[in-house]
Amino acid sequence: MRPAARPLRVVADTNVLFSALAFPKDTPPARLLALARRGTISLVASPFILHELEATLAARAGWDATRLALLRRRLRSLLQLVEPAQRLRVITRIDADNRILECALEAKADALVTGNLKDIRPLGSFRGIPILTPREFLETYFPDLRALVRNTKA
Repeated sequence: MRPAARPLRVVADTNVLFSALAFPKDTPPARLLALARRGTISLVASPFILHELEATLAARAGWDATRLALLRRRLRSLLQLVEPAQRLRVITRIDADNRILECALEAKADALVTGNLKDIRPLGSFRGIPILTPREFLETYFPDLRALVRNTKA
């Protein structure tokens, strides 16, 4: 299930990244981000996702320009950035959700992790890329994560 030769390539949508950053408690989105920080997974994003994340953090969490600039610097070393070459029209209700699928496709992602239960998660998979919630991702690929986190806190 997990490729042994390289870390999993994972695209997390804006909802997941927002939750991990705005509410950084011991939640599945925060654990996903912690895996990326440790290099256990390779987190991939597109300029669209980063722009949407910044706008959402400013509007919904009150992050100011200084805090967003610091985030930008930190994300440069944490994320791999891809520029999708292909435009998709799979999801018709909200076209912007297609940008997430485009990123996963361009990244050749092993998984797309989403908090969008209305439009993206119901697809189940997209062109062979499993679409999972943060909890499903952790239970599928890192079932022993809680034990690992407990053992490394000491």
